[in-house]
Amino acid sequence: MEVPYDIIYEVLLVLASAVFLGEVFEHFGLPAVAGELLSGLILGPTLLGVVTNTTEAQGVSTIAIFFIVFLIGLEMKTEIIRKYIIKGTATTLTSFVVPFVVATVVAIRLFPFGVTADLVVALVVVVPSISIVSAMVIQYKLLELQTGQVILASVIICDVLAFVVLAALSQSAQNLLYIFAFIAVFVVVFAAIDWLLNTKVEAFQLLLRSASHLLRRENVSYAILIVVGLLVSYLFQAVGLSYIIGAFFAGLILHEGLIGREAFGRVSRTFTRMNEGFFIPIFFGFAGVEANLLAAGLPLLGALAVVAGASIATSLLLTYKGATSLWKASGDEARDVAVILGGRGAVGIVIATVAVDNGIIDLSAYSLAVFGTMAISIFVPLLIKRR
Repeated sequence: MEVPYDIIYEVLLVLASAVFLGEVFEHFGLPAVAGELLSGLILGPTLLGVVTNTTEAQGVSTIAIFFIVFLIGLEMKTEIIRKYIIKGTATTLTSFVVPFVVATVVAIRLFPFGVTADLVVALVVVVPSISIVSAMVIQYKLLELQTGQVILASVIICDVLAFVVLAALSQSAQNLLYIFAFIAVFVVVFAAIDWLLNTKVEAFQLLLRSASHLLRRENVSYAILIVVGLLVSYLFQAVGLSYIIGAFFAGLILHEGLIGREAFGRVSRTFTRMNEGFFIPIFFGFAGVEANLLAAGLPLLGALAVVAGASIATSLLLTYKGATSLWKASGDEARDVAVILGGRGAVGIVIATVAVDNGIIDLSAYSLAVFGTMAISIFVPLLIKRR
């Protein structure tokens, strides 16, 4: 009976502390994710050592990551990409692609982990997070403006590219040719699936309404979407990719226009309540527990500061210049785009977790990635407040 109590004790302790520190951070205008990660660092081996990331806890985190990533995909809109594909792609080059290259070059020179692991750490600290970025877009009332739409289009493209790069690395890709071929095939297949489902919008909505009427329960549409997410995830897992990537793309396909505004609102609210009340604080709390900054050491933390500083400085400078020159944004608009797209959070931590679970990076690299993400997620909101 001792083991079940231990897992209950650890899960509830991590949940309570993550929720509390997340609320404290949000009260001061900082992302809750940073507070949740900090709670794990405090409870884990980095500081107090009262919680260990057990096999049972990792099982809970595995379930949590599915729902978190599925909701991230669900909240994205492919039509935004289609509307602002040119400006979004140009902004992606300045806010993600070029800074990623810069961070990778610096990481390879400073980190001792090996090229693949160095690349993953650089990817984690560079990729913008849709959850953080979209929250700042809404907070600063940019959602209905072109500025906000371009930001969202760019962050969607960034996160898609990041997951595709992770998928290629999970397959132990050894050369750029393979990676580029993989990305091309993947994007084509996904676009075909998205087009196919969107041409059958009425049929899909009729299926949801019929099932709801048959079972006389409002949450049946929620159950159907979970099944769709599981099927797509299983497909990705079966072909050798991570099921997490499948959950992301399943959510990305199933948007409001496809399943209907009423059904989408109901499902989105259900997923949001589940995630905010349990899955998100549990996942990020245990992500902080698993990280061990003592194992990383001061020299690596110094190297991390150089990598993160180079990436965020490159992103801010190039994105500001790009917004003013490529799509003639005003100075204020360009600063908003540059700073908001510096938001880091859920996507980076998910990538780090999948990488460490698959043995792509070790605990030291994972710890650096988690700490770097947390530090940048605190730093960027402070910048936009000053703006």
